[in-house]
Amino acid sequence: MSAEAKRVKILTLIELVLGLAIVVTGVVLVVLGAASAAPFVLCGEGVLTLVFGARAALIANVPARIGKLVSLALIVLLLQIACLVGIVFLIGPDQVSQDPIPVFAAALPAVFSVTIALLSNGIAKRAER
Repeated sequence: MSAEAKRVKILTLIELVLGLAIVVTGVVLVVLGAASAAPFVLCGEGVLTLVFGARAALIANVPARIGKLVSLALIVLLLQIACLVGIVFLIGPDQVSQDPIPVFAAALPAVFSVTIALLSNGIAKRAER
C-alpha cells in the first residue's frame, strides 16, 4: 500500500471517529434541551458520516478500489453540505455566532470528505496511467 493510500485510509478512519463524535454531540445537545431542531439534523449528519467512514475504510483497504471513493465522497459531501445549510437555517443565520457548536460540528466532516475525494481522485488517475 502506497503512502497516499495509507493517508486515505487514515482519513477514512478519522471520518468514522468524527461521525461517532458528531452523533454524541447531537445527542448531548438534544438532552441539554436545544431551542431548535438543529441537534436532530446534526445527529443525522453524524450517522451519515459514521456510515460513510466505515464504508470508505473498507474500500480503502484495497488500493485498486480507491477510485470508487471519489464518487462516494462527493455524494456524501453534498449531503453534508445540505445538513450544514439546514442547521444554519434552523438556528437562524443571525444566531450562528451564539450557537456555533452545531455549525462547526456539521462543517468539519465536509472538510475531510473533500480531502478524501481529492486524494482518492489523484490515486485513481495515477493508477489509470
